[in-house]
Amino acid sequence: MTTKTNFLIALGATAVVAAGVAYVLLQKHAAVAPAPVAAQAPAAATPAVAPIPTDCLFPGPAPVPPYGATASEADMALGHTVIQGYVLQLEAYQACRNSMVDHAGPEVSLQQKQMWTNQGNRAVDEANALANAFAAQIKDYKAAHPN
Repeated sequence: MTTKTNFLIALGATAVVAAGVAYVLLQKHAAVAPAPVAAQAPAAATPAVAPIPTDCLFPGPAPVPPYGATASEADMALGHTVIQGYVLQLEAYQACRNSMVDHAGPEVSLQQKQMWTNQGNRAVDEANALANAFAAQIKDYKAAHPN
């Protein structure tokens, strides 16, 4: 790869990581944001258990890796950036589900906790599958562009 391409990939990766960190921080902030003053219960009635996040949203459809045999260098760089961003979203989803399990009260059944764990694990499985698919396309790209 050229120096320009390496710079663009590094710049894109940095932007994706920064966006992912901002997303995670916003999710954490949203999960612990206090209720409006008018809706707050008296201090004595406040539960001791941390609130369970209820807005864990599985990311939209997975991006499709570029076809390495015919993709340009720019296509591969963009594909990397998009896939990396999606993987960060999957990791945030898993962290949210894990938080739900960790902060669940005694009224939450073991089956419910297991379902949340399975959903988080599904996100990791999808991230691994996507990374493997992109790695295969990188191999095809390198074979088609031996320089």
